[in-house]
Order: sequence, then structure tokens, then C-alpha cells
Amino acid sequence: MLFDFKSNKFIQTEGLTDRELIVGSDEMFSEKKVYEIHLTLKAKIQDLGIPSGHPVCIYGEKEALFPIVMITLMSLDIPYIPIDVIMPAGRIEKIKEQTSSQVLINCSEKNCDVDFEIVINKKLDIKIKDQKELKRIIPQDDILRYILFTSGSTGVPKGVQITAKALNSFAEWYLSWPGINKDAVLMNQAPFSFDVSLCDFIAAFGAGSKIVLNNYSILKSGNLFLERLKQQKANTLICTPSFIQMYLSVPEFNSTNFPELRQVVFMGEELHTINVKKLKAAFPSLKVVNAYGPTEATVVVTYVELTDKVLSDYAKSLPIGYCRPGGEMLVLDADDESGVGELGIVGQNLSIGYLNDEEKTNKAFIQYQGKRVYKTGDVGYIKNDLIFYMGRNDSQVKLNGYRIELDEIGNVLLSHPAIKNAVVVPLTNKNVTKKIISFIVLKENNSKDISEDLKAYLLQHLPSYMIPSEFIVKDNFPMNSNYKTDKKALLEEYLNG
Repeated sequence: MLFDFKSNKFIQTEGLTDRELIVGSDEMFSEKKVYEIHLTLKAKIQDLGIPSGHPVCIYGEKEALFPIVMITLMSLDIPYIPIDVIMPAGRIEKIKEQTSSQVLINCSEKNCDVDFEIVINKKLDIKIKDQKELKRIIPQDDILRYILFTSGSTGVPKGVQITAKALNSFAEWYLSWPGINKDAVLMNQAPFSFDVSLCDFIAAFGAGSKIVLNNYSILKSGNLFLERLKQQKANTLICTPSFIQMYLSVPEFNSTNFPELRQVVFMGEELHTINVKKLKAAFPSLKVVNAYGPTEATVVVTYVELTDKVLSDYAKSLPIGYCRPGGEMLVLDADDESGVGELGIVGQNLSIGYLNDEEKTNKAFIQYQGKRVYKTGDVGYIKNDLIFYMGRNDSQVKLNGYRIELDEIGNVLLSHPAIKNAVVVPLTNKNVTKKIISFIVLKENNSKDISEDLKAYLLQHLPSYMIPSEFIVKDNFPMNSNYKTDKKALLEEYLNG
């Protein structure tokens, strides 16, 4: 059983077997069962009369049902919106408001705290709370596959719109990667609200790969994850560098104990030579790949195998890869001497922009030398056709693979009744964000530690991965020569204190 992303339908559906296809954090589905559930869900969605342009929210946490819901909606040209269970109700409300979605498919045992007019639960039972006409929200010209919400600097999440053309372009390239085939057994730590998870999804339906999904409980327990990796005989692991770093100091994490592991693909963060060398020392025959790409360019746009030669030639700064076929990467306004500038992306894989936000779309997607270019906000350079990353040029950071706008955290903090001023800064090491720190000025002197109160308040509005590790109370903030808060001075004082 395979899904043809170009024709947008299942093919090879004769003689399906009980071969394991999706191992969720809750249960396992064979390829035969996957197709049965798909047909049942498809019929129910059609009976409800959900039009192709009406976005549908999917709520869950790496359940086996989740990718089946995704592919079913996709086959009906209905854009899906992945919503992770760690998202607070306030954020889900904003997403519902922006998309005008009236339908929620809940793959989880947990209840979503936001009311939707139509809810389909894990057993595919339907509950209609308020029967309204389900209208097309997305224009007919733009066949969207999904809308993925990322952190927004104003406190409102940004909805990145990915079209069928963009997803098909990525899927065609990704399915040509070495090792992505029917024999692959993939593990991936990314939630479905993080587009790296599409690597699992596309491999399962486009190549027939077995995929193993892991929820937060599994990921937080190193032993559980490693047991699952061994038990499922996973041969391909797709993750962020921060995730693998947790296991590099575990003596048991080696080729003797995990002989099936053949390939690790890194995405979502900067990767350093020392960690690759540690990994290769534990797994001498392991293929290590580095890939890069923002959500706006559909998962990733570069690929490079980190061979011993590449590690030797670029020991100080590893490349993020060669640009994918059919795409192009540019260095915008490059420095004449160093060649360093902002990285830009061109190609069919680009998003059409942010949902209902023309201003942000026009700012991020520009015309440059006659081409439509996405300005990544990442600084880098190109050498021998290899692209190199050197950091960010704005207030956006990546922490454990999640893209975070620091200004969004600051805006929420400033809405707290006890806060007079707030600044949020990243603590980094070699361009990698290790944690987020918030400096605050209180409206009234208070000897009580309000860190727990602030965390609880932020969790009402933001996902847990956006909560600062520390809240440091200051009497006031230092100012620079432009009369702006001197974040550098605050950070230096913190590090020297």
C-alpha cells in the first residue's frame, strides 16, 4: 500500500497484509488496518459535508491514528492543522479564530479544552455541538495541505500555509533519499506540530516504511526510548542535535547494543563536529546526514552526508548541506569580503505565506533579482556549493528544534499584572541555544519568589517549550547608547554573577 502524493490517492491497495506500518505511542496498526481506518474516516468526513477548503484541526500526541487522519484529510484536499496536547487552550483559541475551523479530530484520550462545533474522537465517533454551514475558508486556487503555526513576535502565532505543490515537491525529493524505502524503520522525536515529523509521515505512506512514534513520556525517559529503539529494530533515526546529545554519554548507546541503527539524520538545529565524532565512535558504520530548512520552505532544503572527509575538511563549522534539486539558496546582501549574509530560499517548496497576514508575508517573502525569495533570518555563506550557517539575525531562536520568537514570550510576560518590564534572552554556546532566560522588573518591590507564578501564567498562553528556565528580578534595566535595553549587558552580568 502506497500513497501517490502527486495524484493525491492511494495506490497498490490490493492484498494488504498485517505487516506493521505505524507503531504509535498508544497502539500499532498494520497496513491493512491503516487502510481500513482511512476508508472509514474518509466516509464520515464526506457525510459531514466538510468542504475541501475548510481547515480541520488534529489534536494529539504521536498516536497511531494521527498520521492516518493527516493522509485522509490530504486525500480530500482538506488542509489540516496539527495541534499538540502541550498547547494551552489560549493558543488553540487563537488558532481556531485565525483559521475559522469548526472541526476537531481528537486522536488523544485527553480532552481539548477548546470547544469546536464538530468533534470526531479517537473511536471515530462524531459529536456535533452546533450545526453550522461549513464554509470554504481557503480560496480554491490555493490547495493547501496543512497550516503549521509557529511562534509569532506579536504574541499571535503565525500560520505557515503549505500547498500541495510545495509538499509534493519535498516528497518527491525526500523519497529519493538513500535508505528511505520499504525496509526502513524510522524513529523520530518531533511532534506533529513540528514539520520534521513529516519525514516519518511521507516515508510511511510514500515508501511503505515502518514508523515508530514517540510521545513526551517516552522521550523524557531515556531508558524507555532506547528500549523502544532496540525493540522496534529501528534503522533510521531523525532528530535534532540536542536530542541525540542526551545519549552520547550513555555507554550502552553503541553499535553492539543497537546493530540495526544504520542512519541518523539531523534537522532543526546547528550541529557540531564533536557530537558527530562521538556518535561515529559509538557507531563506526553509521551514516550521518545533516539537513536544514525552515517551516516556510517545507521541512528541509539541504542535505549532506557527513563523511570522514567532510568532517576533516570542515572541522570548525559543519556545512548544513547542498541545496536540493530544483531549489536554490542565495546569500542576500552578502559582505564583499566574507561572503556572509542572510540566507534566502527560492523554489516550488516555498509557502504561499502566512494565513491572513499580508504584512508579515510581504516582509518575509520578497522579490530579489527577479525571483520570489524567502528571507530565512539565518546568517550564513556558500562555499564549494555547500551552505554554512552562522546564527540568527533577529530575535528568533531554536531550542530543542522548536522555533521560538523571544518577543512573543516577552509580550505575554508584560501582560502579567505584576510585571513592569521584561526582557527575554537566549543563553547560547557556539550558536546553539541552551536555555532561555527572562529578566523582569516588578511594579512593586516583592521579596517573594514569583517564578512559579510566572511559569503558571505563561503556561496558560504558551507551550511548555517556550517557558524560560529562569526569571531574574532587576530593579531596572541597563540602557545602551541608543536608549534601548542593553540585553548584552544583562547577559554578561548574569554570566559573571
